[in-house]
Amino acid sequence: MTTERRRAREREERRDSILHAARKVFLEKGIHRATVDDVAQQAEVSKGTVYLYFETKESLLAALLLEDLEKLVAQLEAAFAPGQPLSAEERVRRLAQAYLSFFQANPHSFRLIMAFDRGHFQESVSPDLYQRILTTSLRGLAWVVQAIRQGMDEGVFAPGDAHQAAGVAWAALNGVLVLLSHPLRREMLAADLGSLYAAALDLVLKGLRP
Repeated sequence: MTTERRRAREREERRDSILHAARKVFLEKGIHRATVDDVAQQAEVSKGTVYLYFETKESLLAALLLEDLEKLVAQLEAAFAPGQPLSAEERVRRLAQAYLSFFQANPHSFRLIMAFDRGHFQESVSPDLYQRILTTSLRGLAWVVQAIRQGMDEGVFAPGDAHQAAGVAWAALNGVLVLLSHPLRREMLAADLGSLYAAALDLVLKGLRP
């Protein structure tokens, strides 16, 4: 291995180590309370070293979010099952279940997305990183759009704007996740996540049918 390749590998390993430390710190202290100093201490590097790889705390958050989005998109693709002769409704149900399963297994990912959406992160991260997050998110949404468009083409869903319909479906299902992330609202509704999510999905599918 050449010196240049070894140094590149070491830089990549250091970056991964900082990201791993950041995820641990964000989980333990919360996204808003955690600081770059905390991340540096956890990673056993100087604060300046962290800034060599990530310009801001928001850049760290965005990099973690991108990692999680890549995993989610891979699971959505597997749920869509390209090349398999599945019905449009089955694909929508599989995609919805994959989305729910991912966030049940990775609740921290949901908090990252919510924090990214609510903050002024677009102004705090590089245009390139923001674009990568947007592009990856659109790749995930595209599987839902494709499933709905299949149903429209086959006549099992009413004709219309598949992209808009996918947005409505996402808003409905994501709304359930947000709503039931609060203990008070869970008590108000007297419903568990699985049953309310399933009911929301049934309503979405009912709205898609002719």
